[in-house]
Amino acid sequence: LLVDTTPIPSHFEVNLAGLQAGRHVYTQKPMTTTVEEATVLIEEAKQRDLKLGCAPEHTVRPLIRQIKALIAEGAIGQVAFAKVKSSHDGPEKHDVPRDSTWYYQPGSSPILDMGVHGLNQITSILGPARRLASFSGRNVPTREILAGPYRGKTIEVNIDDNSLLLLDFGDDRFVFLDATYCVMASMGPRMEIYGSEGTIAVSGDRRDARPLHLYRLETMEWTQPEVTPAPPVRDLGVLHMVDCLIVDKPLELTGEHGRHLVEIMTRAPQAATEGTTIELETTF
Repeated sequence: LLVDTTPIPSHFEVNLAGLQAGRHVYTQKPMTTTVEEATVLIEEAKQRDLKLGCAPEHTVRPLIRQIKALIAEGAIGQVAFAKVKSSHDGPEKHDVPRDSTWYYQPGSSPILDMGVHGLNQITSILGPARRLASFSGRNVPTREILAGPYRGKTIEVNIDDNSLLLLDFGDDRFVFLDATYCVMASMGPRMEIYGSEGTIAVSGDRRDARPLHLYRLETMEWTQPEVTPAPPVRDLGVLHMVDCLIVDKPLELTGEHGRHLVEIMTRAPQAATEGTTIELETTF
């Protein structure tokens, strides 16, 4: 098993080499930076009878599983729309031993780096999106690394650092998602899903031991459903991949799901530039 944790621009080359060497592959997000490259990987894995797993791992996280189950059992009725926060203040502000310049150059973007998390979460819950619209721009033209060994270095921002996506999931279900490096702080939830009979909210505090909140019209009260604790590992996707290999069961973190996310992420800038709504072609 090859676990690809290289920077985003290297994913396709490394993943393809792994498959061609006869290895099952689990790739960090996003699996590629084009739909065409994603299709090449999917076909290569099929031809060689290999498993191709794709991060993010939210699909197999207990929290996302619980939200999906609540919606499936009708806890909030018919879903109307959702808000998903998939942003932070920028990698140059984080105290890690790296030069964050590459995050702001072509081949990367906050959509590819951060938006992919929210997109994985909401598509894991609601299924594939059908249409996409977007606004996108460069809000801060230069940034300074504030922590770590490269502290004080100035970064020229050569990509859009501020993108907002609007997704249509069919059946009059819409999702608003932010994917930016422009959120210095927030007191709002990470996700809220609104339905005809209630609301599901996920706490914005990642340290919250009970992040899931459920409001039901029937009782007009908020409750906090129990969520099974996740295993204490950084990436559940690797654990899921190994388990699927040991017992030979189908992956949930599939290449097809990863490709669908790649299409959304790579076509969002097109939708923003053209001011159009784009019909999405991939599914999973």
